[in-house]
Amino acid sequence: MPPQLTVQATPEPGYTLVTVAGELDIATAPELRDCLVPLLADHPTLVIDLDRVSFCDATGLGVLVGAANRARANRARLHLVCSRPNIRRLFDLTGLARRLPLAHTLGEALAALPLVADTPRTGAAHTRPAPAAPSCPRPGHRAPPAPGSHQPGPPRPSDRARRTRGAGP
Repeated sequence: MPPQLTVQATPEPGYTLVTVAGELDIATAPELRDCLVPLLADHPTLVIDLDRVSFCDATGLGVLVGAANRARANRARLHLVCSRPNIRRLFDLTGLARRLPLAHTLGEALAALPLVADTPRTGAAHTRPAPAAPSCPRPGHRAPPAPGSHQPGPPRPSDRARRTRGAGP
């Protein structure tokens, strides 16, 4: 049975909530990355809820660190929510708990968000509509590469020849 991961993005007043559920590992991390990249480009504040993640490996942590780096580069904000002891322990052991904003509850993460003039904390209607969140790709679907990103292809014959020259007697 293939690994399962679900990622759901929900626009809320003042932020976009990204709920992640399942196993976040080398097989499923690209799905999360493919969802987060366009969200970070269009949404100034993301809150990623990891409470339904049952397993996370180094690749999953790498996607979250990459998302935090991309958020910083885009002048966006990214906050993580996780109350699961096994997942929080990974953040503590790797030192990422000091680098990434990690809250125990959604309420705690929202309290850490800077107040936005037109975003009431009471849950009342937002004066501007939140940007629509793109749908996250289907399992097995890959988003097209970002403009200017390097997509490695097969080695060129000249590269192969350079590597083999002088390799033999």
